[in-house]
Amino acid sequence: MHHATHPLSPEQQDLAARLYLQLSDRVLRQVAASLRPADEHLAEDLAQDVWLGLLQYLRRGNTVASPAGLLASMARHRVADHYRSAWARREQAVDFAEPGQDRRVPAAASAEAVALAADAVRELVAA
Repeated sequence: MHHATHPLSPEQQDLAARLYLQLSDRVLRQVAASLRPADEHLAEDLAQDVWLGLLQYLRRGNTVASPAGLLASMARHRVADHYRSAWARREQAVDFAEPGQDRRVPAAASAEAVALAADAVRELVAA
């Protein structure tokens, strides 16, 4: 499903900046608490994904009635998505690896995710 996106209005940019200042520590703590101890190094990356998700949410024209609740939900989903994709990468690596071959598969960002992140950074810098 493709959603129409719009540039962030100055009000949306202000909202995103205020929410980041108020809730960034809480989002990071929630993400870190949801990770396995072996995956704790990912907390900052996944928390940033949550903030990019918020920008995408706002760009689609959505409003935020409960910022803390929305961000908590986004954080839970992002951690779940991480583990789901990690599981799929491990299964694929095991299925296609040659005997004795290193079976680890590097994480790769999709082209769409990279483009959206670049757009979000450009918008924040322009603010």
